[in-house]
Amino acid sequence: MQRLTARVRLPDGAEVQLFAELPDKLRLQSSAGSYLLLGDKAVCIPDVSAPVPAAAVERLQQLRALLDAAAFGPLHRATACKRIAASTFELTVAGGPPTTMELRPGSLLPSTFRSPTATVTVVDYLHTKSTWIARELTLDGLGRCNVLLEQGGLAWDDDFFVPPKSTATPAVPTQRIASPGSGGEPRSPTPILIDSKAMQWAMVLDPGDWPARVRAFRPLHAELERQDQVLAGFPVLWQENGQNWLAAPFRQRPDGEVFLQPATWQVRNVAAGRWLVVYPAAGDLTAKLAAGPQLLQDALRTMKLKATGPITAQPFFHLQEGEPSPQKLAAPVVRMAVPVD
Repeated sequence: MQRLTARVRLPDGAEVQLFAELPDKLRLQSSAGSYLLLGDKAVCIPDVSAPVPAAAVERLQQLRALLDAAAFGPLHRATACKRIAASTFELTVAGGPPTTMELRPGSLLPSTFRSPTATVTVVDYLHTKSTWIARELTLDGLGRCNVLLEQGGLAWDDDFFVPPKSTATPAVPTQRIASPGSGGEPRSPTPILIDSKAMQWAMVLDPGDWPARVRAFRPLHAELERQDQVLAGFPVLWQENGQNWLAAPFRQRPDGEVFLQPATWQVRNVAAGRWLVVYPAAGDLTAKLAAGPQLLQDALRTMKLKATGPITAQPFFHLQEGEPSPQKLAAPVVRMAVPVD
């Protein structure tokens, strides 16, 4: 639970998406803007030259403290624990001041985390078949918030929490495509088998160049965001029946609204199953797109597997934000995959 994503609904009804590497690093994405918080320093994304108001910095710090409490961060990081009252404990946290943790009466569930800078109280828990998850929390100055912990144990890109050097460098929160049940899919240069959850693809014919792909992909992304669907990875490219396709993969949010397919859309249901996956190691985008199918075909023969669908490519590009830069095209991360029986 050190690296995780969460969706937070604020007291005024507004929602923000948080990406964190606790206890210090936080990215925030919302309709009102995006920010990066590193320790006590905040920058605006992508315009790092824009000043960040003191109130916005304080709000970022409050949200980080809220998320840290929801993930029981002080408890996970504690190096020692001392009981100071019947249901109150002092947690020694490496590199930081002590945190006081109070338990709910008659239970082992944390009720309050109190540090010199913030006091966060867990108001309500979600009780699943296997665990209890903090769902509603309050923090002085922020109020009562609903927190949905979406995924933990993520493996971030190397530049995930690095401020962009200029406004020409996109810096939207991204994460490695996660395999079900794990914190991050291995970027193996040799083909490996991965179990994948069911998903859907919103499909359009691939227009063939990056400016046109951006124009085709943005409406898909915008509608999926509007319907509060979960984006299930980077854009997918593949060839099938003599046609080239581009898709936005997505899933319904747990307990979320069912996806309503627009009349003009083509949507494919992709069943859960095994995929053979490889991340070609060397070359630019063209070289990796050429090497990937050969690596997968060789592995299919060696492992005596049968492909049940076309080979797909997922360059790690954020088309909703614009065209990939020449630097990205020269040294991209590319996920090549094929479903197998």
